[in-house]
Amino acid sequence: MHDDPRIPLLKQLADPLRLRVIDRLGHDGPATVTRLAAELDVPLPQLSNHLRRLREARLVVATRDGRQVVYALADPGLELLTPLLDSITGRLEAGVGASGPTDVPSRSCYGHLGGKIGVAIYRGLVERDALRPQPDGMVTLGPAAVQTLGRLGVDLAAVPDGRRRFAFECLDATERAPHLAGALGDAIAAAVAGQGWVSREPKSRVVSLTPAGSRALVGVLGVRL
Repeated sequence: MHDDPRIPLLKQLADPLRLRVIDRLGHDGPATVTRLAAELDVPLPQLSNHLRRLREARLVVATRDGRQVVYALADPGLELLTPLLDSITGRLEAGVGASGPTDVPSRSCYGHLGGKIGVAIYRGLVERDALRPQPDGMVTLGPAAVQTLGRLGVDLAAVPDGRRRFAFECLDATERAPHLAGALGDAIAAAVAGQGWVSREPKSRVVSLTPAGSRALVGVLGVRL
């Protein structure tokens, strides 16, 4: 019997830090070692060891840009891996009676909104058929997308449609429910912040809903927080 090639790959991803590296590169694209260490808040020597193992497993590739080494996912298919895992995990959590919303403050997740705020906005968009989640974790636009997202201040025509994934589910670590990631998730976060509907604590990822934001989410999405 031939060895199953999936086993070594899954062993590499079973390490929390290596999975975070794959997740980060899938969310925001290539990054230098220094940037990865800062964003993941891990010592550079520790990160370098895990990057070496990911290179050996052919999960990431490294290219030199001047004095910097830039890391990227080795296969575009890996960008689909974490949304699929998040989608499956979220369904399993729901199936075993996952705990409800927490009192943990909302935070930004990469460039999009997480926590109670991010989960509530995504849920409201799905309920209004502006967004439609897919079984693989990707998210497509629904019939009400232009109108509903426009009321949030998002111009769909201006959302970048390049190499980054457009929209996908990201399982929220505190709420045990999905929020929206991808280029569209970033655009929504920027739009609501620009309108003063959320505020960010200085030098922190913690975000809060403002009184104007509370009224807007009720009016646009029927969401009360």
